[in-house]
Amino acid sequence: MIKGLGVDIAEIDRVRKIYGKHPKFVDKILNPDEIEVFDSLNTEKQKMTYLTGRFSSKESFTKAMGTGLGKIGFHDLSILNHPSGQPYIKTDIFDGNIQISISDTDELVITEVIIEEE
Repeated sequence: MIKGLGVDIAEIDRVRKIYGKHPKFVDKILNPDEIEVFDSLNTEKQKMTYLTGRFSSKESFTKAMGTGLGKIGFHDLSILNHPSGQPYIKTDIFDGNIQISISDTDELVITEVIIEEE
């Protein structure tokens, strides 16, 4: 049974500007596994799209949970990818099934998270 749905859209340029002023923004948003992926990316465009996607995905998850950010922090979630490229959420704060989708254009990232309980 669906417990919640969360959708978020984020501007890549906005995240790029924040990162430009505050490089530690990465440490605030990403977990060590995510930072490893971020550091392995070759271009600024790839890095900013990745960072924006993780930020937006975590926002979507907290919306699906009905809490928003605050009760759930950025480090409570890891947004990783299966070898096929499909994203998934790794977390200890929710035991049910989590569906996630991340899409992007040159300017925007949109994410959707559906959480299900049995």
